[in-house]
Amino acid sequence: MTEEKSENKNGSVPSVVDFTADAGAGLENVTQEDLIIPRLKLVQALSPQVQKHDGAYIEGISVGDVFNTVTNEFWSGEKGLTVVPVSYKRVFLEWGPERGGGLIATYEDPAILQQCTKNERYQDILPNGNQIQTTANHYVMQLTKIGYSPVMIAMTGTQLKKSKRWNSMMASLKIKGADGRLFTPATFSHKYKLNAVPESNDSGSWFGWNVTNLGMLEDKEVDIYNSAKEFGSTVNALTYTPQEVVA
Repeated sequence: MTEEKSENKNGSVPSVVDFTADAGAGLENVTQEDLIIPRLKLVQALSPQVQKHDGAYIEGISVGDVFNTVTNEFWSGEKGLTVVPVSYKRVFLEWGPERGGGLIATYEDPAILQQCTKNERYQDILPNGNQIQTTANHYVMQLTKIGYSPVMIAMTGTQLKKSKRWNSMMASLKIKGADGRLFTPATFSHKYKLNAVPESNDSGSWFGWNVTNLGMLEDKEVDIYNSAKEFGSTVNALTYTPQEVVA
């Protein structure tokens, strides 16, 4: 959904070919099952994206920046970026012992936590030794200078409090309708700024999310509202089975 101009090597839009006449051609048989929703992730000190000899290294990126897991585009974490939230899902990821065993399965039913006990690090551990990680998935439209695109932000651990705060911010919004009554608008009626902030505790230091309400979408941004609404409907139709592995 990223909106951009198609340019030739000289940086100008070709005058002979009308690309708009064939918009979407070649993607007729591509369904949601053939696509990956990109994620926005914060770069930490040990992230492979800042390790020069790692295959995932991204040239020019710095600790605290935000990057897209599909395109490898990145943005300054200090300056932040603008998003429009469209949907939210809390899921429970089953990881092998100490995360070294990889992702085993994804669950939507919180009942899986009833099978867990807390270890000394206050992690939820299944009888088989695997860890269950509560994950707050925020699906958003990221706004850029050239358009907008659908992405996801997964918050875990210390960031779950940030997720709850963001959800509370959206749930507490009230605007007056045509009949004079107050109502809670759709989450995709407002824009939010996400930027990185340094955090620490006895276990170490890292970069976390900071969320700021930038206000309601403007009338000229109705296309963003409609696209966000459509993306939200797609996300809400997604379901996970306990046996399904989600990368």
